[in-house]
Amino acid sequence: MPAKNLMQDIVVNILDEVLKKEGARRVSEHQKDEVIAYVLNRVPPRYVTSERGLLYGALDAKYKVQEKVDILMLIYEAISRILNKDGDDAAQEKRASLEKGSLLPHIIGQVLEESTLAIIPDVEVSLMFGASRAAMVDAHWQNPYRTSAATKGRFHFWPKYSPAKMGKGPKVPFTLIFRHAQFKEISIKVKLEALKKSDYGRSQFVPIVLMKSITEE
Repeated sequence: MPAKNLMQDIVVNILDEVLKKEGARRVSEHQKDEVIAYVLNRVPPRYVTSERGLLYGALDAKYKVQEKVDILMLIYEAISRILNKDGDDAAQEKRASLEKGSLLPHIIGQVLEESTLAIIPDVEVSLMFGASRAAMVDAHWQNPYRTSAATKGRFHFWPKYSPAKMGKGPKVPFTLIFRHAQFKEISIKVKLEALKKSDYGRSQFVPIVLMKSITEE
């Protein structure tokens, strides 16, 4: 078989998961191709030349969490750029204003069932600053966020940095709250360091969150 870039299939699969999860937005095939090209131009290619190489490559990629998260972040960045670029002056101004100031990193994690490590769909994950839900950098980032099987129970936030409200200390305190009708509520403290320069690829990973069923003793 001819050489194939395995990353293309990986990017397409993750993009399909994202579009299914964020289903409120319609994306044309042309826009989808632009998103795929945007991401592929920013990740190292991985070529295979046989069916066995394709299988091993796919299995290997499955366990590279960092790589999948990087692709996921690039997909969201591409969607934001490409779908807002047609005459959306407000979006461009917002991006320019973000680039002028400090940013907080993305928060990325995964929530699973404690005893089986199974995915729990529809967990409500809220990122709190003080007693209120933290503002996000734009409307593409949901707070609260609901997990799904399509995105493997992962959650992600990109909180907006407000020095006036958050102070200028080295780190900003947040709380993640996990709620589901069939599981015990969990809260986790997270501290984010404001970046001195704009870095859209910077992320802070939360250790896997394990929720316990309310039926367990």
